[in-house]
Amino acid sequence: MKADCRATFTKQPGNLPDVSSIENALKQLSVLGVDHAEIVTDNGYYSESNLSEMLQKGFGFVTLAKTNIKWIRPEIEARIEELSSIHSVCPFDPTTHGVTVMLMHDFDKVRKYASHKSGAEKGAVERFKRRVYLHIYFNASRQAEDRIEFETDLMELKSMIEDGIPVDELSRSAQEKVKKYMSISTWGKKTTVRFKDKECQEAYKYHGYFTLVSNREKDCFECLRIYRKRETIEACFEAEKQHADGSRIRVWSPDTLRGRMFVQFVSLCYYEYFSDQLRKIKPTLGKQNKDGIRTKETVDLEEKLLRWMENTPVYLQLQWFDTVEEVKVSSELRNKRWNTEITARDALYLEKLGMSMH
Repeated sequence: MKADCRATFTKQPGNLPDVSSIENALKQLSVLGVDHAEIVTDNGYYSESNLSEMLQKGFGFVTLAKTNIKWIRPEIEARIEELSSIHSVCPFDPTTHGVTVMLMHDFDKVRKYASHKSGAEKGAVERFKRRVYLHIYFNASRQAEDRIEFETDLMELKSMIEDGIPVDELSRSAQEKVKKYMSISTWGKKTTVRFKDKECQEAYKYHGYFTLVSNREKDCFECLRIYRKRETIEACFEAEKQHADGSRIRVWSPDTLRGRMFVQFVSLCYYEYFSDQLRKIKPTLGKQNKDGIRTKETVDLEEKLLRWMENTPVYLQLQWFDTVEEVKVSSELRNKRWNTEITARDALYLEKLGMSMH
């Protein structure tokens, strides 16, 4: 079987700055003829300095940004009513509303070299403006999920503190939540936690909202479509951990690590190609043709196979066929071949994949 796709594998040093890692990866991709890559990141990568560096180097990017950033929060507040309109509904996801704001935003640039012409010294901070597109989204289902997660976190923190765990032993993010949303009082050995209602109500206002920032994508829904493509990458990482033995790295040297990761990468490529073949097979199953050539028994068998494929993850389908073996014996008396028993459904599955068991 031939796969009509290209895949790459590379390893970046962990001590490089974020933007340098991206620059190296883009140079390596250019060798394969990929010259117009667009960088898509989550909010763990977002920072004003990273955006500034990418703009200076001319990278196209889409990045998830936190809604509490000081220049983003006012834009959300100004468009809450617009995001409740039916005109802002996403055409391919009716649960999500979106609007776009074009902004000229100020960024800082740290000079790498001195300038004799302007008198600027090396390391001096300069300001520059660039056009960016802020895409603001609202999802009612996500709003409910955000509220449940928010309240669950606060209730867990309340219980921990009242059980005697000191605040300074909590994580930094937990300490910030305690400071912002809780009042703590102590009477003897008893500790009581009360929530700050005004601050909690303010947090509720922004549940369900999320934002994307891009210097290239002008349409909020096309930007959302591009961002969601990174879910494929997340699914690959999940598949690598679950199905390619990537959850624990048990090696002793960098070369062994690289070799192990390369083998996992190759196996993941095969896994994804196999999954793609199954996705193509599913729509063809259980279809009754108009000329009546296919019998009812054939259609029923295909429907049975389709139900099994729909309810069985790919890795379990592979495990199911681990027990199918073929044995071939050649002797002076005769040649003989036999298989372990397979059902009619299994035989149809293999036939659809272009395989046969004689």
